[in-house]
Amino acid sequence: MQTKHNPSTQNMQKSLQAILRGCGIYHQSADLFYQRLWHERLSQIGFRLTSVTKKPYHHVWIIGMYGTLTAQSYLLMTKPVAKQHLSTNDVLVKQLQIEVQQIAKSLGSRLRRDHIHVDRKGAYFKVIFVWPLGRPGRFYTLQKQVDAFSVLIRPWLRRNRN
Repeated sequence: MQTKHNPSTQNMQKSLQAILRGCGIYHQSADLFYQRLWHERLSQIGFRLTSVTKKPYHHVWIIGMYGTLTAQSYLLMTKPVAKQHLSTNDVLVKQLQIEVQQIAKSLGSRLRRDHIHVDRKGAYFKVIFVWPLGRPGRFYTLQKQVDAFSVLIRPWLRRNRN
């Protein structure tokens, strides 16, 4: 059975193809595949990641992140705390360690308890662990570019503020 295309649909597809041709090809290197997965999984929890790095020696991973209130409440309220962890100095660090172990297991390789270290300074966390998957490299989020609108309108607002 033949279907006839609506002329407006054909025009939309042509204009979409022209836009895509003008923007170029979107490509991401496969070398940072696991770094992007770690970034995705921890961002879904609510962490704001600064960098995900796999060092070229000994399969060492270093993840730097900022723990937002969403992430902290997720770890403390939605995940049950085991009784043996209630006596630790920082329950949040222990919960993050357990969550990272679960993420590593879901990504394909278990992470032993003695191969992970979580450091906390205020709301900032650094997770260091030994994990064999992935290639060496660093994945970090790019800062958002400043909007021309905000650059132009901000001085005007300062001058004309009540």
